This record gives sequence, structure tokens and C-alpha cells, in this order.
Amino acid sequence: MMVALRMRIQRIRGVDAWNLARGMALWLACALPATGCATAVSYRAPMAGPQTTCVTPAPEPDLVVGVALSGGGSRAALFGAAGLEALAQVRAPDGASVLDHVSYLSSVSGGSVAAGYYAMKKPSKETAMLGPDGALTEDYKTFFSGFKDKVSQDFESALLWRQIGSFRWILNPALAAQSLTELFTERLLGPVTVGDLSAREARGDSPRLIINTTLYNNGRRLAITTLPPETFRYDFFGDLHQSLAKRGQSAEYPPILLRRWEAIQPLTPLDLKMDPCAVKLAGAVTGSASFPPLVGPITFGVGEEDLYWHTGDGGLYENSGTESLLFAFLKQLQAKKSRRALIIAFDSSYPFTVGYRKLTKRPEPWTLGSYDFSRIPGIMEERATAYMGLFYRSMQIEGVFPDNQTMHVIFLRHTDAQWKDDLSDLPEVCREESPALDSPTAVVDRIAEIPTRFKLKSECDRQLLMTAAAKVVAQNKQEIEDFLAGRPASESQSR
Repeated sequence: MMVALRMRIQRIRGVDAWNLARGMALWLACALPATGCATAVSYRAPMAGPQTTCVTPAPEPDLVVGVALSGGGSRAALFGAAGLEALAQVRAPDGASVLDHVSYLSSVSGGSVAAGYYAMKKPSKETAMLGPDGALTEDYKTFFSGFKDKVSQDFESALLWRQIGSFRWILNPALAAQSLTELFTERLLGPVTVGDLSAREARGDSPRLIINTTLYNNGRRLAITTLPPETFRYDFFGDLHQSLAKRGQSAEYPPILLRRWEAIQPLTPLDLKMDPCAVKLAGAVTGSASFPPLVGPITFGVGEEDLYWHTGDGGLYENSGTESLLFAFLKQLQAKKSRRALIIAFDSSYPFTVGYRKLTKRPEPWTLGSYDFSRIPGIMEERATAYMGLFYRSMQIEGVFPDNQTMHVIFLRHTDAQWKDDLSDLPEVCREESPALDSPTAVVDRIAEIPTRFKLKSECDRQLLMTAAAKVVAQNKQEIEDFLAGRPASESQSR
């Protein structure tokens, strides 16, 4: 369903999936000699005030389009980058690229690596995406080629060596977050700030970026963005009462439900009295992608208040990146500021079924370092996702949430790519792999089992992800074009 909610812990695994043995070895390396074991650090953010000029209201087009990039380490970063490239080659009814019409970009964890780069580095709005023949222009071919290379580089090994070379070592995950921020600054984003991003957004050079993190203090989502808090304040109970009134019914809800609804709405920096303008974009991406105990959380205070916030992996709360867009778009539709909304979600979450296949073939009990214990909360996530899917569909049937012709979400999953029976579409570099990729099922299994780390194991994995991204966009191209043109939308993908 549209709301892929709660605790995507099994499927995210950005920094968190690194093998435990390496982390333990580094921990011991730091614990034995006293040198190099630095103290934890926290950051001090300025308090919001009249100088907070980078926060501006949301765009209000008649048709609002957003793209979500899920978590999943380098797998998600590359799949998201290749997906955006494929989406750029789809024409909207006005002849422009669909990507030209995307006004929001929401991301989690590894997807934030791609989203941050795209938002800050894509060519300006004066640079055409498509030529007269409908093909990508040379400027955008060059951009996307560099984009895919940048987001799929080996950050994991670089982080390991940065930790050792800086005498930080992984006894202190806060210092690992500092190292990762430095690497994202040096290798990906430069020293740009959220204020710099705001300037690009104001010129129309970038969609409005929403980098999703999780607050450990209260379990709520912190959306690092230049959008104001009211962007996400959708009044669910207002629509619910209106739907009941149309049928001559009414209902009262206990205060605890009202509080719980409030608790699942995203917070923004302004809700924490924080001025986001000077925040480094690389730091925001690190916050979204960090996962303790190896990296983060990031701890910060605001102004001179003796109050501290701890924020980490956005995928702990919800790993698809769609929920923030959902709230923002429901709010716009409710306020009659937009008439229709489309979310295109590139979801490369780690499939829960992979663990099933591995466990059914494993005769030994689990031991420390021998298996991913995130399987345990992943079971809770599977139940939460099922219940939330049923909830959303029920609300659609009851007329509380907009119907599928008004609010449409299309999930593009890396494991949904369809491969030819003769595998003539298999990347050449994958033809000598062992075990052999000798059937479409074997190819899908290989893609599903690409681990969530901040590096990719092989060139074959890179090519499979890029090819899969192009395939799923092509498979759903008609549905995207139909919705943009106002033709009846299928309900098959909004699950």
C-alpha cells in the first residue's frame, strides 16, 4: 500500500549491515591501547529566528509530483540514481521530461546519498533534459554518468581508513558519523549547506528536498528540509469526520488516538526551534544514513538550551521515504491547493524473503556475528506494514483518503524487474558469474541478495541494479503517463 510504514530495520541496512566481526575487531583495537579513543562529540545548532530565511512555503501546483528514494546503502543510492535517469527519459503530456515536473524529492538512508547529490548537482532549470528527439541531452548524459559513479563509490572502506588514520576508531560511533560526514563532504557534496540548497530550490534548479531521519528521543521522524512545519500537518480526523457526516454518522475518538496521530506526523527543524540554514547537507545525509552501534546517532543541541536531540537512520522509522510525501500531499489536497498528486517510489529495501530462504537452509543456531539479528525487529515491521496497508485501503474505501485517481503511488522495486527467458538482456559482465545466472529467477535472487552496505561487491551488481532501474521504469511507463495525462489509473501498483 501507499504507506510503507514503520521500522524498516531488516530492509535498510546502510552502515548497519557491515559485518559485525569487523566492528568488533576495531572495537578491540581501540579498547586495548588508550591512544586514539577520542571522546564523544555533540553539535550546537543555532536557534531559529528572523535570520532563518531558508525555510519557505511549499509549491502548490495543480498536479503535484514527488519521488521517494528508499534506504538500502549503496544499493539504494545507485538504484535511485539510475531510476532518476530512466525517469528523466519519460515524456510528460506537455513534451517535457517527467523529472521536470517533480517538485518534491524525499529520501531515507542510502537513498539520501543519491537525493542529496541530485538536488545540489543537477544542471540548472535552463538546461534541457530532453532534446527534440526525446533523448537525453549531452549535458544530462554527462550528469547522470557522473551521478551513478559518485553515489556507488566505496564509502565503507574509506570510512574504515578514516577512522583508523584519524585515531577515532569505532569505539565511538559519534566519531564515525563525523568521519562519514567528512567523506560525504569531500567525495560527494562539498561544503554546501541547507541554505545553499534553499537558493537552488528557489530558482527552480532543484525539487524541494526532504531528508528523513529518526529521533531517538521520541521515536518521531525528523524531516531535514527547507519546508515549514505546516507542510506535513494533514488533519486526518477532519477528513474522517467529514466522511462520516456525508453518511449521517458521527464518532468520537479517545484522546490517546489523537495523540498517537500527532506522534506519527513528521517534525521539521523549526519544530525543534532549530535554524537549518547553516546545517551541512553532508551532515544531514549522514544523519539519515547512520545506524548505531557502528555509526551515529548524531547528537545536537539548539541554541543555549540544555536539551539534546539524538538523530539517526531514517529507515528505523519508515524506509521507503513515501510517508513524508504522503502527509505533504494529503495536506495540499485537503486545503484545495492541489487537485491531484503522484508519488513515484524507488524501493530497493532488502527483501524480507531473503532471510527466509537463508534460515530454512541453516542447520546451526545463531551465534554472535554469524547472522543479522535485525531479522527480529524485521518481523514486527512485516506485521506493521501489513496492518498499515489494510488501514490505508480501508480509508480509501470509506472515502476518508483520496481515491486512486486523485492520489496515486507507484512503487518501483528493484526485485520487480522482468528479465527475458533467454537472458539476452543480462549485462555482459554478469555472464561469467559463479554461481551462474542461468535463469530469470536466478537473476532476481542475485539482485535481492545484494547486501546493504556502503559499497557494492562487484561490477555485475552495479550493472544489475542500473539495468533493473531502467526496466522497472519501462514496465510502469504507461501507468505514469496515464496518470499525468488524467487517464484512469490502475490500482495494481499502489500497494
